[in-house]
Amino acid sequence: MNKLTPSMVAELSSIAYDVQKQSVLKRNIINVSINLEKHFNFNVSPKPVMGTSGGYVAKARNQQTGFALIGQGQSEQYKDDIVIAVRGTNFASLNDLSTDARASTSSTELGALVHSGFNSVFESMKKELLPYINMLPANATLHCVGHSLGGAIATLIADWAKQKLLNVKLYSIGAPKVGFADFALKHTNSLGQENIFRCTKGCDPVPMVPVWPFVHAPYNGYEYRVDNSGFVNPIKHKVKYYIEDMKSSDWNSYQRKISFNSHKRVTLDARLSHQVSRDLFWMNRLSEALLTLLRQLGHGIASRLQSGIANGLNFYDQIAMVLSDVTLHNATFTGQLNGLLAHMLVFAGHATRKVETLSYEFISWVFKKTIQVVNRLAREALN
Repeated sequence: MNKLTPSMVAELSSIAYDVQKQSVLKRNIINVSINLEKHFNFNVSPKPVMGTSGGYVAKARNQQTGFALIGQGQSEQYKDDIVIAVRGTNFASLNDLSTDARASTSSTELGALVHSGFNSVFESMKKELLPYINMLPANATLHCVGHSLGGAIATLIADWAKQKLLNVKLYSIGAPKVGFADFALKHTNSLGQENIFRCTKGCDPVPMVPVWPFVHAPYNGYEYRVDNSGFVNPIKHKVKYYIEDMKSSDWNSYQRKISFNSHKRVTLDARLSHQVSRDLFWMNRLSEALLTLLRQLGHGIASRLQSGIANGLNFYDQIAMVLSDVTLHNATFTGQLNGLLAHMLVFAGHATRKVETLSYEFISWVFKKTIQVVNRLAREALN
């Protein structure tokens, strides 16, 4: 199976945004580099693949916009291959921001839990995508590409297409998490880690959201870190900054990094909470430390929580209730919980606040402040 180069993926993610431009729709022309044009033919006539983003109002009004660009392989290297490049969030569109913000869940065809907003957009596109899936020769490859929201939808397209096709590759740039662990695990096993190219920057907050129990695919696998940045900078989420860092033609040019492992044991010492910085590294450490605490409680508590009301503050209120149960506390557990809360306080911008109680109200408040910061950073990036 041929794979796209990093520079091709970055360009495809960028030109996918052009499917909404009236100038493109009128002339049926997409401007691409000589290299990309050599390998793929793009034709937006009669129109690009359409989709509906946003909530129920957008659906009721049938507010469809261009969402995906189709490229057909024409070089010897990519002969008969197809590229589906999905656009990310349109910063002028309230509908798209609504989709990004909706963190409730729905089920895929295989019964896995995923973000309902992303799934809704994908479902609105599926009928138009099916003819391209069906026309692909058995030995050809489907390449699914997207930045931001586009990367999330490309993930769902790849997962669906893999049920019908032998060769599917996924390339996402600065994408949010799509589903729970059951989806991420099934998706990873279906496509294979080697066929998932998840590209991130250390300063991009969008891959932080939605918070756990949403997790990235490949499950407990590696991502491609395309820069060496650290402290969160929402503006660096824009695709043009990924283009600057993805000019290579070789994936080995980038660090393969396992940034989150749900089985990793992480304990945090409250005395070291001053070390926390607001970045992807620490967001993942906080999640791993929380999972470590829940696993120690045994009796499948983490699994039970995940299968309950599994999004937003309701879910974290449930966790706070469990963690505040004094009958579960011992010296070790209490120390670890103190450490987690102290680190969360620094991450959330409340470094001077001390952990004085392990009550349900206080734990719930710390969770709320931490999640608010993560969501705010992501919203800034999407705006």
